[in-house]
Amino acid sequence: MTRYIPLVQYGYYNALFAIINSIGALIPISGISNAIAREGAIDHVMGGDSKPYFSAMVFMSLIMAAIYGLAIVLAVPIYLGSGIPRWLLGTAYIYAGTAFIQSIAGALGLYLWLTGRVASQGMGSTLNMLVMRLTQVVLIVVVRNVYALAISVLLGSIAQFIYYLGSAKGIANPSLGIGIIVSRIRGLLEFGFQSWILGYMGTLGFSLLTYLVYLYLGPDFSGIYGLAAVLANVVTALGGPAVSTVLSSRVSHGLGLGVNVGRIFHDYAVPTFITATLMVQLIVLVLPVLPMVGIINGEYVRSIPYASVLLGYAPLAVIATVYTSYYWVVGRGWYAFIANIAGLGTGVLVYIMLHSLGIYMAIASNYIMYMVILVMYRHNEGWSVRSSNVLVIGSSLLLTLLSSSLLPIGDPPISWPLAQLISMIILLIALYVIKPLPNSLVNQVPRFAKPFIAPFTRVD
Repeated sequence: MTRYIPLVQYGYYNALFAIINSIGALIPISGISNAIAREGAIDHVMGGDSKPYFSAMVFMSLIMAAIYGLAIVLAVPIYLGSGIPRWLLGTAYIYAGTAFIQSIAGALGLYLWLTGRVASQGMGSTLNMLVMRLTQVVLIVVVRNVYALAISVLLGSIAQFIYYLGSAKGIANPSLGIGIIVSRIRGLLEFGFQSWILGYMGTLGFSLLTYLVYLYLGPDFSGIYGLAAVLANVVTALGGPAVSTVLSSRVSHGLGLGVNVGRIFHDYAVPTFITATLMVQLIVLVLPVLPMVGIINGEYVRSIPYASVLLGYAPLAVIATVYTSYYWVVGRGWYAFIANIAGLGTGVLVYIMLHSLGIYMAIASNYIMYMVILVMYRHNEGWSVRSSNVLVIGSSLLLTLLSSSLLPIGDPPISWPLAQLISMIILLIALYVIKPLPNSLVNQVPRFAKPFIAPFTRVD
């Protein structure tokens, strides 16, 4: 992309989809589907029939697909009024088709989730990503514009849908799920609204800041900020599609079985945060190499120092996402909503007030947003600052921030790679001494990974 697609074109594309995602996230139906899946998971683990829940999710997904597609098309005046070139509108129409396929695939994936088949659900997401990236490479070389990005997303969604269709052995009759929706409408609306608004907070945070960067700084900086966010998403995706998906399924089943779900959460949260900090430091370590080997080219090279600083917020976003998912499943979604709205509002307001400071202020707003959310969770949880876990989390975050913020200094960066290597070594030594990882984690990783994490696990 950085070789064949102009930066300004990518900037317009980011601005367009910031608008589309903000509009699409306003539709609360996906949240109701999540609430249906939660109820179905609890019922399933107690021996109930999961098929009616499957039908109910398919019914809601069809409604979602119709409304979302219509909303994308009707919002054309908004796109044009924001300065989006008319020739780019075809990508929005392609995405309307993607929304339809993805909505149905979402219902199939949630059915796998509620029955505990999270590995199959994850495989479908992986297949989606692989098909999307492979076709993206080919299409970028052939068409050399952002239509390659939109078409590849559609093709990835189709691959995921086909895989889920085979795993779920077909699609349930949507009309058979209406009874579930009608009989449990009050609970589904409450949990569904919580799920929707919490998901909306996450989508709106990124989309709104991306659009504001476009509005205040222009399409060039929108493209730079977009590429920096793509690099950061390598880490932040760990919190949502990866860990939270598995965690929420386990916790839902735990609620049905009456086990200690707090322990389940703890066993996922701490390793996730540590993994995120190590991932950030590794990515920051390789960032200056990317232009040398031709992975990032042309004007896009300007995004590297911004990406480095932005990556430092990723562990905060990951742990906040995992906490939010957990709070929703256990029935404390309204507190999670308050925490997220406080963080989003503060972060965006600070950027609007101080946007004249440039793109680094947009990056700082991400830090502010998630720090406020975590302070709210800390207030509710009452973490002890003397606990070993808080010590590990605090030190690993400090080292990550140091590693990320030093890279932009100097040209070439005078701190690289020594500062990044030292911070990683210090963190690994601290993890070895404190051993913060639960022993149960050893049985949840592939065989080849066990020797690598064993030295950092404690005996429960």
